[in-house]
Formats: sequence, C-alpha cells, structure tokens
Amino acid sequence: MNSIQWDGQRISKPGIYAGIPLDDYHRGDICDGPSVSSSGLRTIWNKSPAHFWDQSPLNPMRCEQIDKKHFILGRAAHHLVCGEFGFGDRYIIRPEKAPDGRAWHGSNGTVIKWLDEQRAAGLTVLTQEDAEAIRGMAISLGNNGMMRNGILSGLVERSMFWRDKGTGVWLKSRPDVISTASGDFADLKTTNSVLYADTQYSIDSFCYQMQGALVMEGAQALGLEASTFSLVWVEKTRPYCVRVQTLIDEDLALGAKMNRAMIDTFHACFTAKHWPGPGDDRADAEFVQLSDRARERIQNRLQFQLREAA
Repeated sequence: MNSIQWDGQRISKPGIYAGIPLDDYHRGDICDGPSVSSSGLRTIWNKSPAHFWDQSPLNPMRCEQIDKKHFILGRAAHHLVCGEFGFGDRYIIRPEKAPDGRAWHGSNGTVIKWLDEQRAAGLTVLTQEDAEAIRGMAISLGNNGMMRNGILSGLVERSMFWRDKGTGVWLKSRPDVISTASGDFADLKTTNSVLYADTQYSIDSFCYQMQGALVMEGAQALGLEASTFSLVWVEKTRPYCVRVQTLIDEDLALGAKMNRAMIDTFHACFTAKHWPGPGDDRADAEFVQLSDRARERIQNRLQFQLREAA
C-alpha cells in the first residue's frame, strides 16, 4: 500500500495521503477543485444544501462552528485509541485549580489568560473528567475481543482523495484506520448507549451507511481491497461498554445510492451557485399533514374516549 507524503500543496492527484493534519483535510481549498466529504453529503441529505453551505469551508461567508464538548471528547478518544501520534501536541489537561491557586472559575483573570495561551499554542483543553472518560473508554476497548484481534489496527492519519467519475468533484474520506491485513474497515464512535435500539437509532439519524459506502468507494477507486465496514461503539460514561456492529451489504448499497444523489446535488448547487433550503424551490404554499404515527395515536385516543363516555 503506497501512501503519498503530503507536500502542503493542493491535492491534484488521486491517492492515499499521509501527513495531512485534520484541520487541513477539512479546508475548502485542500484540492485543486471543489471537494466534499461524507459529513457534507450527509448534511445535504439530512438537512438541505443551504444547511451544508452555511457551514461549508468552501463558503467564504460561512458560519463558524463552536467546538462542542462531545466533539472534543470524541476526537481526543479517537486520537488516543487509534494510536495517532502527538496526543500531547494537540491536547492539554486543565489544572484542577486556577494558576493563581484559587478555585477554577471562568471569570478568573489567570484562568482566562491560561486558556488564551493554550488556544494560541493550538492546544485543545480537556477537563479532568474528560481525561478520566478517555481512560475508561481506552481500557474497555482494550478488553474487547475484536479490538484485541486488530479491528482498529492499521495505518492511521491517512486521507483518501479521488475524483467522482460522473461530475469531476473531488471526494475525500479519512478512515480511522486503513487495514494492511484485510479489506475490513472500521470507525470508532463514542455514544451514550450501545443498546441495539440506540445504535440503530444513531445509524438511522446520522446515516452512517453513507459514510461506510463512501469509505468503500474510495478504497476501491484507489485500488484497495474493500470487504466490510464496521462501527466500533464505546460509551462515553461508565461502565464504558463496547459493541462492534458490521453494516450489511444491502444497507451499504443503499448508502452508495444516497451518496450518488447527494454528489449530484452538490455539483449542481456548486455550479449554479444556488444552495436551496428545504422549501426554497416551491413557488406556492404546500400542504402539510400529520404523520401516520400521530394520526394513529389520535384515533386510538378518540376510540378510548368514546368507550369511556359510553
């Protein structure tokens, strides 16, 4: 498996690249043409082109996203568990007390100065609770049989870039690891619960079948073996339970069709410089109706009320 060491220039050749920091991977100008990742395609699908464009790195007027706590925790856990280098170069654990020895408080001048210094150094601050959670997740994952068998072992910090044959749009994917021993890909997901119904709800909500399908497409486009895509779930709180689930081929095939539709939508919107919201393309008002589930609940309650009245 040959990786191309990134030279800091815009990507102009399909391949598997090493040495691209995550922030650069997400840049709007990382390629010599418009590019989109799975998160972008899923935003267009789940919300609208307008929602995607509002926060897209391709948009010079984009709304800057606030780094939410669960995103920070998830990225830090990925970094440590997947064996990426330089954890200490990106993260720092917040002291228990303020630099002046008093209790930690956001309005304390020494706290404000310390936080500004960490941001200036490019460091993400973790709390003691974050560090404890990351350690707990790492221990639980280390005790999992599939983890011990290497489901998240392979090349880390690799980015895949390739051109879509239909539109010429650059597609990009950054798997947690690229296995050197098989065509089995896996992605680590931090979650609140690994109960089957809850992981199924997460897949439904975040369209992880689209993510898996894009990883598989990229691997195949770049000459890699691609057999399966699994999700390695780990709970963010005690007891940090772990569950590994492999997406079925039928769902990955459906994800590929969803990706195809959203790539075409992205290309059409980028070409036309028009990013419509959910109802922007209608010239008149539309009818709206209750969902079948709500209608059923109402009918059941009305029947119950009628029986009570009788």
